[in-house]
Amino acid sequence: MPVTRGALALRPAAAPARGPALRLVRPGDGVDAEVRAVAGAAVRLVVEVLAGTRPAHQLSLVAVPAVCRVMAARHGPGAHGRRVVPPKVLSTRLQRPSAAVAETVAVVVVAGRVHALALRLEHMRGRWRCTALETTAP
Repeated sequence: MPVTRGALALRPAAAPARGPALRLVRPGDGVDAEVRAVAGAAVRLVVEVLAGTRPAHQLSLVAVPAVCRVMAARHGPGAHGRRVVPPKVLSTRLQRPSAAVAETVAVVVVAGRVHALALRLEHMRGRWRCTALETTAP
């Protein structure tokens, strides 16, 4: 038996099983880049519809029909001769509660007033689509 001289003498155990290695994920990597791009486009489209600078039917590029119908009912055709202040997106945040779901929130300025947006995006049939929308804008 070897002499330990003050060190704890334990037989080395087998190396612990390791799960997948952790990696640094940078903005713009893989799927997150795709969902961030769709979320950004959806936020811009919604803000432009709210401001009256874009017709609501163009939301069909990123939203399911139910969301498009609600927005069209609330925000009909454009400004019709009145001066429109361009909308502005101040900040956005994105989270992924699951692999096929992303939720984004944004702080925006529409008609000179600050509002909040919340969008739920779901991956269906190979595309990210806005399936729910909430806003503080009128």
